[in-house]
Amino acid sequence: MKSKRLPRNFHKSFKPERQYLTSLLRYISSGRSGDFQEIADATGIPMGSSSGKVPAILDYSRGMGLIKLEPNSNRSSKKSALLTNFGRVVLLEDPFLKCEISQWLAHFNMCSQINGADIWYYTFFEGTKLLGSEFKREQLEQHLRVIYGLNNTNLIGPMVGMYDDEASFKKCAALRESSGHIVKKTPPILDEMGYGYGAWVIQLLEDYFPKQHQVSITDLNRVSGWQTIPGWSNYSVPAVLDLLERKGLISVDRQMNPWLIQSKMRAEQVWRNVYIDII
Repeated sequence: MKSKRLPRNFHKSFKPERQYLTSLLRYISSGRSGDFQEIADATGIPMGSSSGKVPAILDYSRGMGLIKLEPNSNRSSKKSALLTNFGRVVLLEDPFLKCEISQWLAHFNMCSQINGADIWYYTFFEGTKLLGSEFKREQLEQHLRVIYGLNNTNLIGPMVGMYDDEASFKKCAALRESSGHIVKKTPPILDEMGYGYGAWVIQLLEDYFPKQHQVSITDLNRVSGWQTIPGWSNYSVPAVLDLLERKGLISVDRQMNPWLIQSKMRAEQVWRNVYIDII
């Protein structure tokens, strides 16, 4: 699968403000398309004559798995997109992405090696063994400098700050920084989040192993990071899989080593139920 990750500076230092993500989802759900200025005029997302937030919000929405750009839209000034199954249920059930599960799922997608964003991928997936779950800001900066061969002083951009901003993704708080010390937060394993985690895992199975009925948990993690990205330990994995089994979303063959998992529902169906257990 060819990587379509967002480049390191796609955000132009703008954070993903949830109100603008919502405005864009509503615009796309209406079937409209337009250039950056037309989108800005229709959504209220700020856009100046030479720069603005519309390109960044479009890219964030794609990296978060909320939208898919139509073919050739990248090369055209007119941007046309469709809501994904995730984007559709968010717009219907949690349009301002206030729920913790909405923010976690968007975060997971940003870390994808195929459709996510470079800095997130190198922080939460590819760089996990090197960085661990706690590290200094300067360690992350150096890690990114080595990858890009650059001496820039702020390759991290808005990634850390967005998880401490109420207008952005503070609800999940995937990263917390204090005095230059950064800590990764592990998503909680709660009953109400079962369908959300299940939708994401089953989508990964369909995307990476479309022709296999059973996939080992290690093979799935190797290519998709289903365990690495959230930071679930080997002790947490059985609890996650038990939760998805109780929901009737997957079956787990524990007689094999490593364990094999098999989806029992289609991802499209599970996405519709992400919020079914949230009161």
